[in-house]
Amino acid sequence: MSTPDPSAPNYGTVVSGGTFTGSNIGGQGSVFQPGQERSVPREELERLRSQVVALLALVEAHAAELPQARQARRDLEEVLAEAEAEPGERDPARVTAALDRLGTRLAPVTALAAALGPIADLIATFL
Repeated sequence: MSTPDPSAPNYGTVVSGGTFTGSNIGGQGSVFQPGQERSVPREELERLRSQVVALLALVEAHAAELPQARQARRDLEEVLAEAEAEPGERDPARVTAALDRLGTRLAPVTALAAALGPIADLIATFL
């Protein structure tokens, strides 16, 4: 085995799709830099907020038809709060659980369940 030339340029290595440590891919002196979660572009966050507010209004309008309207409102607020959190503070598992519960809670009113789809699609792009 040869020793690397310390004067040779180091172009680095990019690895994705798993859990790795510096020792998996580098040699002596390698540095591991984990990827950073991205910030949500303001326009995407505003669009999500608008969709959640619209769905909250529909939940209010159909509250008599929803056995768990109060819980549905709380789940929607949780989805929005997680999206608005700093990238390192977001908890995708909480969002997924809230969306799953919302699917069940909004199912009695087809229009509400249908309105949840675009919210789930949008939030999936940045969580």
